[in-house]
Amino acid sequence: MKIAFLTTRFEKPSFRFRVQQFLPYLRAHGITCESFTLPAALARRWRLFLGLKRYDVVFLQKKTLHWCDRRILRAGARRLVYDVDDAIMYRECGSRPRVSVARRRRFRAMVRMSDAVLAGNDFLCRWAANYTTRAACFPTVVDTELYTPGPRARHEPLVIGWSGSSGTNHYLSTVLPALDRLAQRYPFTLRILSDTREGIELDACRALRAEFSAWDSAMELRDLRAFDIGLMPLPDNEWACGKCALKALLYMACGVPAVCSSVGTVTTIITDGETGFLAASDEEWCLKIERLLSDAMLRQHIAENARALVVSRYSLATHAPRLLRIFRSLCGYTDVQ
Repeated sequence: MKIAFLTTRFEKPSFRFRVQQFLPYLRAHGITCESFTLPAALARRWRLFLGLKRYDVVFLQKKTLHWCDRRILRAGARRLVYDVDDAIMYRECGSRPRVSVARRRRFRAMVRMSDAVLAGNDFLCRWAANYTTRAACFPTVVDTELYTPGPRARHEPLVIGWSGSSGTNHYLSTVLPALDRLAQRYPFTLRILSDTREGIELDACRALRAEFSAWDSAMELRDLRAFDIGLMPLPDNEWACGKCALKALLYMACGVPAVCSSVGTVTTIITDGETGFLAASDEEWCLKIERLLSDAMLRQHIAENARALVVSRYSLATHAPRLLRIFRSLCGYTDVQ
Protein backbone atom coordinates (compact mmCIF):
# COMPACT_ATOMS: atom_id res chain seq x y z
CA MET A 1 0.00 0.00 0.00
CA LYS A 2 1.22 3.50 -0.88
CA ILE A 3 0.00 6.64 0.90
CA ALA A 4 0.65 10.27 0.01
CA PHE A 5 0.37 12.80 2.85
CA LEU A 6 -0.36 16.40 1.83
CA THR A 7 0.15 19.35 4.15
CA THR A 8 0.90 23.06 4.00
CA ARG A 9 4.05 22.98 6.17
CA PHE A 10 6.08 20.13 7.62
CA GLU A 11 6.98 22.20 10.71
CA LYS A 12 3.45 22.80 11.97
CA PRO A 13 2.19 20.79 14.97
CA SER A 14 -0.69 19.23 13.05
CA PHE A 15 1.77 17.53 10.69
CA ARG A 16 4.23 16.58 13.42
CA PHE A 17 1.61 15.01 15.68
CA ARG A 18 -1.04 13.77 13.23
CA VAL A 19 1.26 12.46 10.47
CA GLN A 20 5.00 12.47 11.08
CA GLN A 21 5.08 10.52 14.31
CA PHE A 22 2.92 7.75 12.74
CA LEU A 23 5.21 7.18 9.76
CA PRO A 24 7.71 4.76 11.38
CA TYR A 25 4.87 2.49 12.53
CA LEU A 26 3.16 2.55 9.14
CA ARG A 27 6.42 1.83 7.30
CA ALA A 28 7.21 -1.01 9.69
CA HIS A 29 3.90 -2.57 8.64
CA GLY A 30 4.65 -2.44 4.95
CA ILE A 31 3.14 0.92 4.04
CA THR A 32 5.07 3.14 1.63
CA CYS A 33 4.62 6.72 2.88
CA GLU A 34 5.56 9.94 1.10
CA SER A 35 4.85 13.47 2.28
CA PHE A 36 4.38 16.59 0.17
CA THR A 37 3.75 20.26 0.85
CA LEU A 38 1.08 21.88 -1.29
CA PRO A 39 2.72 24.12 -3.90
CA ALA A 40 1.57 27.74 -4.04
CA ALA A 41 1.83 27.82 -7.84
CA LEU A 42 -1.33 26.53 -9.53
CA ALA A 43 0.43 24.56 -12.28
CA ARG A 44 2.73 22.77 -9.81
CA ARG A 45 -0.19 22.03 -7.49
CA TRP A 46 -2.28 20.48 -10.26
CA ARG A 47 0.69 18.48 -11.48
CA LEU A 48 1.10 17.11 -7.96
CA PHE A 49 -2.63 16.28 -7.71
CA LEU A 50 -2.74 14.46 -11.03
CA GLY A 51 0.38 12.49 -10.10
CA LEU A 52 -1.35 11.04 -7.03
CA LYS A 53 -2.95 8.25 -9.05
CA ARG A 54 -0.01 6.00 -8.21
CA TYR A 55 -0.97 6.06 -4.52
CA ASP A 56 -3.64 3.90 -2.92
CA VAL A 57 -4.62 6.63 -0.43
CA VAL A 58 -4.19 10.41 -0.34
CA PHE A 59 -4.27 11.99 3.12
CA LEU A 60 -4.94 15.75 3.05
CA GLN A 61 -4.53 17.88 6.15
CA LYS A 62 -7.29 20.46 6.76
CA LYS A 63 -6.76 22.57 3.65
CA THR A 64 -10.05 23.84 2.23
CA LEU A 65 -9.54 23.90 -1.52
CA HIS A 66 -11.37 25.96 -4.13
CA TRP A 67 -13.66 24.10 -6.53
CA CYS A 68 -11.14 23.78 -9.35
CA ASP A 69 -8.47 22.39 -7.01
CA ARG A 70 -11.02 20.00 -5.56
CA ARG A 71 -11.91 18.60 -8.97
CA ILE A 72 -8.27 18.06 -9.94
CA LEU A 73 -7.43 16.49 -6.57
CA ARG A 74 -10.39 14.15 -6.71
CA ALA A 75 -9.43 13.14 -10.25
CA GLY A 76 -5.98 12.17 -9.02
CA ALA A 77 -6.83 10.62 -5.64
CA ARG A 78 -8.07 7.03 -5.78
CA ARG A 79 -9.09 7.23 -2.11
CA LEU A 80 -9.10 10.49 -0.17
CA VAL A 81 -8.81 10.93 3.60
CA TYR A 82 -9.46 14.44 4.92
CA ASP A 83 -7.86 15.25 8.28
CA VAL A 84 -9.03 18.25 10.30
CA ASP A 85 -7.85 19.39 13.74
CA ASP A 86 -9.01 23.03 13.81
CA ALA A 87 -12.33 24.84 13.49
CA ILE A 88 -11.50 25.83 9.92
CA MET A 89 -15.14 26.66 9.16
CA TYR A 90 -14.76 29.68 11.49
CA ARG A 91 -12.83 32.89 11.03
CA GLU A 92 -11.01 33.80 14.23
CA CYS A 93 -11.72 37.49 14.92
CA GLY A 94 -11.52 38.70 18.48
CA SER A 95 -13.38 36.92 21.26
CA ARG A 96 -16.32 35.80 19.11
CA PRO A 97 -15.34 33.91 15.96
CA ARG A 98 -17.78 34.01 13.08
CA VAL A 99 -18.73 31.21 10.75
CA SER A 100 -17.35 32.22 7.38
CA VAL A 101 -19.84 31.40 4.63
CA ALA A 102 -17.03 30.74 2.16
CA ARG A 103 -15.05 28.60 4.62
CA ARG A 104 -18.12 26.61 5.59
CA ARG A 105 -18.99 26.00 1.94
CA ARG A 106 -15.47 24.79 1.17
CA PHE A 107 -15.36 22.67 4.32
CA ARG A 108 -18.67 21.04 3.37
CA ALA A 109 -17.39 20.32 -0.13
CA MET A 110 -14.13 18.83 1.19
CA VAL A 111 -15.98 16.57 3.60
CA ARG A 112 -18.50 15.39 1.01
CA MET A 113 -15.85 14.52 -1.57
CA SER A 114 -13.70 12.51 0.85
CA ASP A 115 -13.83 8.77 1.38
CA ALA A 116 -13.08 9.24 5.09
CA VAL A 117 -12.84 12.22 7.43
CA LEU A 118 -10.67 12.12 10.56
CA ALA A 119 -11.69 14.82 13.04
CA GLY A 120 -9.44 15.71 15.95
CA ASN A 121 -12.24 16.01 18.50
CA ASP A 122 -15.98 15.54 18.98
CA PHE A 123 -16.81 19.16 18.11
CA LEU A 124 -15.14 18.85 14.71
CA CYS A 125 -16.59 15.39 14.18
CA ARG A 126 -20.12 16.71 14.73
CA TRP A 127 -19.50 19.41 12.14
CA ALA A 128 -18.27 16.86 9.63
CA ALA A 129 -21.17 14.52 10.41
CA ASN A 130 -23.55 17.21 9.13
CA TYR A 131 -22.28 16.42 5.63
CA THR A 132 -21.11 12.80 5.62
CA THR A 133 -21.57 9.45 7.32
CA ARG A 134 -17.86 8.72 6.88
CA ALA A 135 -16.52 10.91 9.71
CA ALA A 136 -14.70 9.51 12.75
CA CYS A 137 -13.10 11.12 15.76
CA PHE A 138 -9.34 10.57 15.74
CA PRO A 139 -7.67 12.55 18.55
CA THR A 140 -4.29 14.19 18.41
CA VAL A 141 -1.98 11.96 20.42
CA VAL A 142 1.49 11.96 21.94
CA ASP A 143 4.43 9.59 21.67
CA THR A 144 4.59 8.66 25.36
CA GLU A 145 7.85 6.78 24.82
CA LEU A 146 9.46 10.07 23.78
CA TYR A 147 7.54 12.55 25.93
CA THR A 148 8.33 11.15 29.36
CA PRO A 149 8.88 12.73 32.77
CA GLY A 150 12.46 13.74 33.36
CA PRO A 151 14.39 13.77 36.64
CA ARG A 152 12.43 16.06 38.94
CA ALA A 153 15.13 18.35 40.27
CA ARG A 154 14.37 20.40 43.36
CA HIS A 155 14.61 24.05 42.54
CA GLU A 156 13.36 27.34 43.87
CA PRO A 157 11.37 29.18 42.85
CA LEU A 158 8.94 26.82 41.11
CA VAL A 159 8.46 27.22 37.36
CA ILE A 160 5.01 27.78 35.88
CA GLY A 161 5.32 27.22 32.16
CA TRP A 162 3.45 27.97 28.97
CA SER A 163 4.34 26.87 25.45
CA GLY A 164 2.81 28.55 22.42
CA SER A 165 3.42 30.63 19.32
CA SER A 166 2.71 34.02 17.78
CA GLY A 167 -0.82 32.88 16.99
CA THR A 168 -1.61 31.92 20.58
CA ASN A 169 0.41 34.41 22.65
CA HIS A 170 -2.71 36.47 23.31
CA TYR A 171 -4.26 33.48 25.11
CA LEU A 172 -1.52 33.66 27.74
CA SER A 173 -2.21 37.35 28.28
CA THR A 174 -5.70 36.53 29.57
CA VAL A 175 -4.29 34.84 32.69
CA LEU A 176 -1.42 37.27 33.39
CA PRO A 177 -3.47 39.38 35.86
CA ALA A 178 -4.23 36.26 37.93
CA LEU A 179 -0.57 35.23 37.84
CA ASP A 180 0.51 38.72 38.85
CA ARG A 181 -1.75 38.58 41.92
CA LEU A 182 -0.39 35.15 42.85
CA ALA A 183 3.18 36.41 42.49
CA GLN A 184 2.52 38.83 45.34
CA ARG A 185 2.07 35.84 47.69
CA TYR A 186 4.16 33.01 46.20
CA PRO A 187 7.64 32.97 44.68
CA PHE A 188 7.60 31.43 41.19
CA THR A 189 8.90 32.08 37.70
CA LEU A 190 6.68 32.19 34.62
CA ARG A 191 8.62 30.60 31.78
CA ILE A 192 7.29 31.40 28.30
CA LEU A 193 8.21 29.30 25.26
CA SER A 194 7.22 30.92 21.98
CA ASP A 195 8.60 32.09 18.66
CA THR A 196 8.04 35.73 19.60
CA ARG A 197 7.22 37.99 22.56
CA GLU A 198 4.65 39.86 20.51
CA GLY A 199 1.14 39.75 21.95
CA ILE A 200 2.23 38.87 25.51
CA GLU A 201 1.18 41.82 27.67
CA LEU A 202 3.63 41.75 30.56
CA ASP A 203 3.99 45.52 30.99
CA ALA A 204 1.13 45.80 33.47
CA CYS A 205 2.49 42.98 35.67
CA ARG A 206 4.30 44.43 38.68
CA ALA A 207 5.07 41.39 40.81
CA LEU A 208 5.28 38.65 38.19
CA ARG A 209 8.75 37.38 37.30
CA ALA A 210 8.77 36.12 33.71
CA GLU A 211 11.39 34.56 31.45
CA PHE A 212 11.16 34.16 27.69
CA SER A 213 12.80 31.37 25.71
CA ALA A 214 12.56 30.98 21.96
CA TRP A 215 10.74 27.75 21.11
CA ASP A 216 13.09 25.19 19.58
CA SER A 217 11.93 21.76 18.48
CA ALA A 218 15.28 20.26 19.52
CA MET A 219 14.87 21.66 23.04
CA GLU A 220 11.10 21.17 23.40
CA LEU A 221 11.24 18.04 25.54
CA ARG A 222 13.92 19.43 27.84
CA ASP A 223 11.98 22.69 28.25
CA LEU A 224 8.65 20.98 29.00
CA ARG A 225 10.25 18.72 31.61
CA ALA A 226 11.58 21.80 33.40
CA PHE A 227 8.04 23.02 34.15
CA ASP A 228 6.54 22.36 37.60
CA ILE A 229 3.07 23.47 36.42
CA GLY A 230 1.83 23.88 32.84
CA LEU A 231 -0.81 26.36 31.67
CA MET A 232 -3.28 26.15 28.79
CA PRO A 233 -5.60 29.18 28.73
CA LEU A 234 -8.17 29.42 25.92
CA PRO A 235 -11.09 31.75 25.15
CA ASP A 236 -14.58 30.33 25.60
CA ASN A 237 -15.67 30.30 21.98
CA GLU A 238 -16.20 28.04 18.97
CA TRP A 239 -12.67 28.50 17.62
CA ALA A 240 -11.25 27.17 20.89
CA CYS A 241 -13.68 24.24 20.78
CA GLY A 242 -11.91 23.12 17.62
CA LYS A 243 -8.58 22.84 19.47
CA CYS A 244 -7.40 19.32 20.30
CA ALA A 245 -5.68 20.00 23.65
CA LEU A 246 -2.21 19.04 22.41
CA LYS A 247 -0.51 21.43 24.81
CA ALA A 248 -2.22 19.81 27.80
CA LEU A 249 -1.40 16.30 26.54
CA LEU A 250 2.29 17.20 26.20
CA TYR A 251 2.40 18.57 29.74
CA MET A 252 0.61 15.48 31.06
CA ALA A 253 2.84 13.03 29.20
CA CYS A 254 5.90 14.76 30.67
CA GLY A 255 4.52 14.48 34.20
CA VAL A 256 3.70 18.17 34.50
CA PRO A 257 0.38 18.97 36.24
CA ALA A 258 -1.73 21.16 33.96
CA VAL A 259 -4.17 23.97 34.66
CA CYS A 260 -6.40 24.60 31.66
CA SER A 261 -9.38 26.69 30.65
CA SER A 262 -12.61 24.79 31.09
CA VAL A 263 -13.31 24.91 27.37
CA GLY A 264 -13.69 22.35 24.62
CA THR A 265 -11.80 19.08 24.26
CA VAL A 266 -9.69 19.36 27.41
CA THR A 267 -12.84 19.09 29.54
CA THR A 268 -13.27 15.54 28.20
CA ILE A 269 -9.64 14.70 28.98
CA ILE A 270 -9.00 16.20 32.41
CA THR A 271 -10.95 15.22 35.50
CA ASP A 272 -10.73 18.34 37.66
CA GLY A 273 -8.60 17.70 40.73
CA GLU A 274 -7.55 14.20 39.61
CA THR A 275 -5.67 14.43 36.31
CA GLY A 276 -5.30 18.21 36.21
CA PHE A 277 -7.27 21.34 36.97
CA LEU A 278 -9.90 23.25 34.98
CA ALA A 279 -10.49 26.97 35.46
CA ALA A 280 -13.37 29.12 34.22
CA SER A 281 -12.61 32.48 35.87
CA ASP A 282 -9.71 34.56 37.19
CA GLU A 283 -10.64 33.45 40.69
CA GLU A 284 -10.44 29.77 39.70
CA TRP A 285 -7.12 30.27 37.93
CA CYS A 286 -5.68 31.79 41.12
CA LEU A 287 -7.18 29.13 43.39
CA LYS A 288 -6.09 26.12 41.38
CA ILE A 289 -2.58 27.31 40.60
CA GLU A 290 -2.21 28.23 44.27
CA ARG A 291 -3.16 24.67 45.31
CA LEU A 292 -0.39 23.28 43.15
CA LEU A 293 2.17 25.87 44.21
CA SER A 294 1.58 25.14 47.87
CA ASP A 295 1.42 21.31 47.80
CA ALA A 296 4.24 19.20 46.36
CA MET A 297 2.39 15.96 47.08
CA LEU A 298 -0.61 17.18 45.10
CA ARG A 299 1.63 18.07 42.17
CA GLN A 300 3.07 14.56 42.21
CA HIS A 301 -0.38 12.93 42.52
CA ILE A 302 -1.80 14.92 39.59
CA ALA A 303 1.30 14.29 37.47
CA GLU A 304 1.18 10.51 37.96
CA ASN A 305 -2.54 10.31 37.21
CA ALA A 306 -2.21 12.53 34.16
CA ARG A 307 0.68 10.54 32.72
CA ALA A 308 -1.21 7.26 33.19
CA LEU A 309 -4.26 8.69 31.41
CA VAL A 310 -2.29 9.85 28.38
CA VAL A 311 -0.46 6.52 28.10
CA SER A 312 -3.73 4.56 28.18
CA ARG A 313 -5.96 6.76 26.00
CA TYR A 314 -3.98 9.40 24.06
CA SER A 315 -0.72 7.70 23.14
CA LEU A 316 0.85 6.97 19.78
CA ALA A 317 1.13 3.31 20.77
CA THR A 318 -2.64 3.13 21.22
CA HIS A 319 -3.67 4.97 18.07
CA ALA A 320 -1.05 3.98 15.47
CA PRO A 321 -2.65 0.52 15.03
CA ARG A 322 -6.02 2.19 14.69
CA LEU A 323 -4.78 4.46 11.89
CA LEU A 324 -3.33 1.45 10.10
CA ARG A 325 -6.71 -0.33 10.37
CA ILE A 326 -8.45 2.72 8.89
CA PHE A 327 -6.16 2.72 5.86
CA ARG A 328 -6.42 -1.04 5.36
CA SER A 329 -10.20 -0.98 5.63
CA LEU A 330 -10.40 1.88 3.15
CA CYS A 331 -8.39 -0.19 0.68
CA GLY A 332 -10.65 -3.20 1.10
CA TYR A 333 -8.40 -5.50 3.09
CA THR A 334 -10.48 -8.26 4.62
CA ASP A 335 -8.17 -9.07 7.55
CA VAL A 336 -8.88 -5.77 9.37
CA GLN A 337 -9.76 -6.31 13.03
